[in-house]
Amino acid sequence: MSTVKCVCIIDDDKIYAYGVKKIIHKHDLSDDIIIFENGKEALNALTEMYNEGKTLPELILLDIDMPLMNGWEFLSEFETLRKKSNSYIEIYVISSKIDQNNGELYKVTWDDKVADFISKPVKPEDLQNIMS
Repeated sequence: MSTVKCVCIIDDDKIYAYGVKKIIHKHDLSDDIIIFENGKEALNALTEMYNEGKTLPELILLDIDMPLMNGWEFLSEFETLRKKSNSYIEIYVISSKIDQNNGELYKVTWDDKVADFISKPVKPEDLQNIMS
């Protein structure tokens, strides 16, 4: 039985996104998974979903280092839509590029737009923990 109706993966690594999708399906963690290759594509599609009266994803797995619009830029732009929708949407930053010894990690720990940081590669247990 799935625990989250819709999950949104925003990551330019197609292999990673495919792997996460397989893990979610294998463990029956969500009914619906939508994938975008960058923040701009995701923001446009999510805005369109909102404008059409569709329900936004309950969970977003967000990469930081992407072309066109990176994860931090997406978070900043998405906040307006998130507030308008009045939906509870958890966002997890998923990245292999954030060094815990530099200031980038602090963006995750102090930013209330982000539920938590998960280091790549994401393990099935990580997904089960955040989706249960």
